[in-house]
Amino acid sequence: MKLINNFLLISLLLITQILFAQEKTEEENKTLNDKNFKKLELRSTVLDEEITLNTNNVVSDKITKDDPREKNYLLAGLMSAVIPGAGQFYTKQYIKSAIFLGIEIGLWTTYAIFEKKGDDQTKFYQDYANKNWSIRKYAQWLVSEGFPGSGAINLNEPDNEILRQQVNICEDSSGFSHKLPPFGEQQYYEVIGKYQTYVAGWSEAVGITKYNYMTIKLPQVLYYMDEREKANKYYNTGSLALTVVIVNHVLSAADAVWSVSIFNKDLKIKTSFNVRPLYSREHSRYKLVPFSNVSINF
Repeated sequence: MKLINNFLLISLLLITQILFAQEKTEEENKTLNDKNFKKLELRSTVLDEEITLNTNNVVSDKITKDDPREKNYLLAGLMSAVIPGAGQFYTKQYIKSAIFLGIEIGLWTTYAIFEKKGDDQTKFYQDYANKNWSIRKYAQWLVSEGFPGSGAINLNEPDNEILRQQVNICEDSSGFSHKLPPFGEQQYYEVIGKYQTYVAGWSEAVGITKYNYMTIKLPQVLYYMDEREKANKYYNTGSLALTVVIVNHVLSAADAVWSVSIFNKDLKIKTSFNVRPLYSREHSRYKLVPFSNVSINF
């Protein structure tokens, strides 16, 4: 009986020792796991901060209010006011820049072409007038028809300018609407073809009297006026091109300001990428999970 009691006592002590050792082992393992988890959490946090910081700075493409990439309204407007299309190029509107610049080049080319045509045509009709209209024939007509003041005209005067002044005296006395301007002036070439007073001075004028000169339609004069009108049309086209040049500058400047507004308020995209630790119940541990974000502002 005593042997049995001793055996039971020894067995109880062994069981107690085993249970105590097992409990101690589980407690130590728990403590170790907690320490490892804290290390993992700390490492994940640091890693998360590093990745988030780096990726946000590198990948971000957002244009903020103070972003140096924003364009200046005044600068863009001035650039296009001076050179159409320059402000659009500044705001990266390359197609519109090419259009405005192309229009500018085309307009200046048009102006140069028609100015040259006008100059050539002017030389042509002036040469024609110099060969076919004569102040001496005109003065002879005034004297022969006995216009008032024609006595002041010396038909043998060698100086054409002095003769012109004498003719002007007769024109004043006769009540003509115009007096012959100085030779070579633009108005001189205008009046000899435009006003009937001077029809008798043309080379083809025959049978012109003080009574019928106002009704004579001389083909030579009509031809001369047509040629002179061609020159005027060329010059008018050149002037129109210059007017459109100014309009092109104004429109380009206004569009450049608008382009800056579009550029600065254009689609803004901000992207970010980071890695965060998330606890997985399925695996009973933390896992690093990647996250990405895209934000669009208008």
